[in-house]
Amino acid sequence: MNPREIALQVIQPQAGAEPPPRLPVALLSGGTWTFRQRNLTLKDVLDDPRTAPQVIADVNQEVQSDIVWPGSGYHNLLIHLFGGKIKFRHQGNIDVCAPAFDTIGEADKIDLSVIDRHEWIATIREIIAAVEQKIGTKYLIGTSGWGPFTLAGQFYGVEKVMSGLYKDKQAIHALMEIMTEVSYRYLAPAIARGAVLLSVAEPTASGDLISARHFTEFVAPYLAKLVDRLQRDGALIVLHICGKISDRLSSIARLNIDLLSVYYKVDVALTAQTLAGKIALAGNVNPVALKESSMPDLVAETRRCIGIGQGYERYMLMPGCDIPPTAPLANVRAFLSTGLAWKAV
Repeated sequence: MNPREIALQVIQPQAGAEPPPRLPVALLSGGTWTFRQRNLTLKDVLDDPRTAPQVIADVNQEVQSDIVWPGSGYHNLLIHLFGGKIKFRHQGNIDVCAPAFDTIGEADKIDLSVIDRHEWIATIREIIAAVEQKIGTKYLIGTSGWGPFTLAGQFYGVEKVMSGLYKDKQAIHALMEIMTEVSYRYLAPAIARGAVLLSVAEPTASGDLISARHFTEFVAPYLAKLVDRLQRDGALIVLHICGKISDRLSSIARLNIDLLSVYYKVDVALTAQTLAGKIALAGNVNPVALKESSMPDLVAETRRCIGIGQGYERYMLMPGCDIPPTAPLANVRAFLSTGLAWKAV
């Protein structure tokens, strides 16, 4: 089995098939980090994308992640498309400096066709297609974007959304309908370009920011709609929520996602028990460890995480979030190679 097949056998197991010969291992996103290995920024790539597919292929050849994520790192471009202000960082992801809307009523007037017409979005999709052509038979190709609730915070302002959960529920539900469509319009065309796996990130939906009750009311229904539409289009879905999720695991388990990527503070054993084999599970080494830990400490932490997760039949090793752009290449190699060699340990 090649890396693509190994990852798929855990994410979408086929009845009667042999288990994968080794532990699946992958980064989560990693777009900014990948380009930094060749001294490129996210903006550099948008300005001149010609070398980007080869850079992505070459860097992954060095680290050997079973999943490759072209297009990751660009989630916040959507805010710019609809009038918000963003800032490209020299060593990091894109910052949102000002939301797109002052009032929720503005959301009703947006022209969603701008997503498909914008040159930056077209560039990202071309990169995805080119990477799939280069390495898609060997590695599983994915891409990523914000989920509806996190988009709502980026477009309207997180504090306003949080206030609206209590003071103007009807308006927030209306906003969520629109943000679900924005998320779908951004992600769905990537499927035809070869992105088999779509990662939906919902950091604003964690237990650090909203209650389980609000998750059930304002997040889960719209995630379910998005997941269903993307799966009907042929995608496999990853959900990643930065932060606490133990009190909303039962809701997550009903979303019909294919893979749950968990934050480094999440109890993997408890999560596995709740998922009960119905959903694949990935995690959850602290991504900061890939930047700051000594090599022996990083390897020890990686083995510790594998030791907890390996009892779950559908487990995959991943960092607990996107890795820091300044993580040393040697550490990323060590993290992934520890997982690749696990059978020999």
